[in-house]
Amino acid sequence: MDVQWFPGHMLKTQRLIQESRDKVDVFLEVVDARAPLATANPLLLSLIGDKPRIVLLNKTDLCDSHVLVRWKAWFDTQPQTTSLAISCKERKNLPALRKVTDAVCRSRKWYGLRRVRAMIVGVPNVGKSTLLNALAGGYKASTAPKPGHTRGLQRVNVDDHLDLLDTPGILWHKFEDPAVGVRLALLGSIKDEILSALDLVRELCRFLAESYPKSVERIFGPEAVWAYPALFESNPAWETALWAQLEVWGKKRGMLKHGGHVDWDRLSQSVLSDFRTGKMGHFSLEVPPAG
Repeated sequence: MDVQWFPGHMLKTQRLIQESRDKVDVFLEVVDARAPLATANPLLLSLIGDKPRIVLLNKTDLCDSHVLVRWKAWFDTQPQTTSLAISCKERKNLPALRKVTDAVCRSRKWYGLRRVRAMIVGVPNVGKSTLLNALAGGYKASTAPKPGHTRGLQRVNVDDHLDLLDTPGILWHKFEDPAVGVRLALLGSIKDEILSALDLVRELCRFLAESYPKSVERIFGPEAVWAYPALFESNPAWETALWAQLEVWGKKRGMLKHGGHVDWDRLSQSVLSDFRTGKMGHFSLEVPPAG
């Protein structure tokens, strides 16, 4: 599944980051804790240069907590990087951000004489504007559960300690690893119109069967035979079993068109929505690199 998507406003974001870099003390990179590498844009490292980076592992209320611990440990070993696990939706661990920015900037000559200037960066739909609103204690930045919503640079004085700059989400031109594009699409960081919803459901079900097989029966019922490892040896047999079971699942939930046929578009959107919002459970799409 080849994914390419690079709207013009993202090129503008690159320029905004480059032009503002010298005025910024620390970069707050927001990533989705369910797929921290897929949502950590490799372009950002070159854009922010030698500035310190705090990686905010957001949406911890949706991820696998055991995998999250491993990700935090991995990021803390990276150069010029500190990590912090947060949930903007639940406002979890946000007060700790001030302590982390203090620790990162305390050795600077200007520290204590002015506010810390931080820029929020990240790919679309990871929660950057939601973070800004949570820190500011009210509605400051417009938000929407879709990529590409923020279009310009937004500045907010959080308190007497911190100034924040919020940027539009920035993706890269092409995903060298197709799996990265799929993960971004599953998380909603790429517009749903770019990819087939049915294709995404197939990829999601394959992932769940391989990584969380016990959860498949809980979600889809004991008849989900497509989760059996032996079926992976034959892709056509696997897909046949998958669609047959999803058809039964859709009929049970009344997702039907006229004539009693399953409304596959509605079913696909429902499955993706349940995954993205955590109704299915808490899952992580990635684990840290070995070594």
